[in-house]
Amino acid sequence: MTEIRSREVEVSLSAEDLKAHLCDLRNLEPLLPQDKVRGFSGSEDEVAFKIQGGLEIRLTRTAAEFDRDTLRLQGGGAPFPFHLDLKVTADGAGSRASVLCEADLNPFLRMMVQKPLEALFQHIAGAVQDKFGGS
Repeated sequence: MTEIRSREVEVSLSAEDLKAHLCDLRNLEPLLPQDKVRGFSGSEDEVAFKIQGGLEIRLTRTAAEFDRDTLRLQGGGAPFPFHLDLKVTADGAGSRASVLCEADLNPFLRMMVQKPLEALFQHIAGAVQDKFGGS
């Protein structure tokens, strides 16, 4: 299993408020790189979008809320099994957030997708920080 992590970012929003915002998966759309994502659609519990190259990705929430500090999203549509963990922890009056992806990648796929996925998750973390005011 390959682990790909974003950096951990600090935001001014409380952990509870950030968790509540991220629980609605429709709120992921503005956090994605708009120049690389098309056709975003879905509901509070499941979203789908196409990434550059035409691959459709589906993300489904596996629980109604965060389990401790993690919201797990089960991935679908990719040519390999994966899941994303959105991690949010309290940090004083604000919070800290990061993205962790665990994917079952063979060496060839790892070589092809690891750097683009790292860039995607770094973008998401930066977008969270920008949107909610980094401290």
